Amino acid sequence: MSQAATLSEVDIVRRDRRVTTLIGVSHGASHFYQLALPPLFYLINASEGMSFALLGALTAAFYVASAVCQPLSGFLVDKFGARTILLMGLGLMAGCTALMGLLPYYPALFVLSVLAGIGNSVFHPCDYSIMNATISDKRIARAFSYHMFGGYVGYVAAPVAMTGIGAAFGWQPAIIIAGAVGLLLFAILWGGSRDFRDSTHERAESGVAEETLGDSLRTLMGPPVLLCWSFFLFVAMGQMGLMSFVPTLMKEIYAFQLEAAGAFVSVMIASVMTGVLCGGYLADNFRKPDIIVTIGYCIATLMVVSIWYFELVSWQLFGIFAVIGFMYGIVFPSRELLVRAATPKGASGKVFGFVYSGMDFGAAATPILFGWFVDTGVPRYAFLCVAFLWAASVIIILMTNNATKRLASGTVD
Repeated sequence: MSQAATLSEVDIVRRDRRVTTLIGVSHGASHFYQLALPPLFYLINASEGMSFALLGALTAAFYVASAVCQPLSGFLVDKFGARTILLMGLGLMAGCTALMGLLPYYPALFVLSVLAGIGNSVFHPCDYSIMNATISDKRIARAFSYHMFGGYVGYVAAPVAMTGIGAAFGWQPAIIIAGAVGLLLFAILWGGSRDFRDSTHERAESGVAEETLGDSLRTLMGPPVLLCWSFFLFVAMGQMGLMSFVPTLMKEIYAFQLEAAGAFVSVMIASVMTGVLCGGYLADNFRKPDIIVTIGYCIATLMVVSIWYFELVSWQLFGIFAVIGFMYGIVFPSRELLVRAATPKGASGKVFGFVYSGMDFGAAATPILFGWFVDTGVPRYAFLCVAFLWAASVIIILMTNNATKRLASGTVD
């Protein structure tokens, strides 16, 4: 008997809220730790004499380890259960972060960065396996939206907290405190997650046998999942290009001061966070995720094209970046529903782990391309590039939706 069959509607609502909150907080912790060390680079350079190139390599090692291990984490989630893997990942990230302050030697920092990246690799497959199996269908899009909102809170909080604590007490106490807070979150998550469900519960209730390695690989190499991976690759290339290079691009194109140009990113992130919360309610009530994603990305693409084509004044640019961020955020829960529809029962961990690795690879590829646009004196074409990437992503997600429907029709037949 499923868990839902033994709970009243009031109990189900309470469970959904609690699980959504815990998953959102854990995702926020993941994003916080991604940016915990970089804000301290200046202090580490001054204190330990490590070059910024070497310090940047720590961040690169973190993300490479996370990208490579994320698909493997998905297999582990579907095999052993998401709760155990999630707790291990959070504990590993928090512990490695704290140890960075106790072992301030570059070889140790490099190894700890790799291990922290491995810990980070579990969050997407674990979180989506838990949400897909635990949260009621009528509230699942809102759960997705709170999940992403929590991640952005982590991104916003990390630079502020780490620079503040680092300036007051030094970089080592700051990073130790960050790790200690994560261990506290570990205890809270451990105590509040005993009734988390995941893909292993879905398989048990549906009577679906665990996939063999060959079956799993065929699932991941199937058209719907490969198209999802490609979609996330293109979306992330555009997103990370904007997030990373907008200050530089605005300085090159409009001669803004770098600090003022950075305000465009702040406006965009705030708009993304607002759009994410609205998008969850929209997706749960409208239930046409393909339409929401298509309209949202088309509007965002037109806004990006306008930056490329027109000469704009600052208030127009702020408005355009706000619309871009809002549209990007509002489509997020709907695009997750499309990935969910392409995911076989009991395979949430491996599918979401695999498709989200596309985002990591996309994020790694774009900075080189956008740097080339700036170096060759054509910074405006970076915005045209984003427009092409997002237009392609719309075509890909529509192809994904059609492939998913054909596969479901073939299964029924």
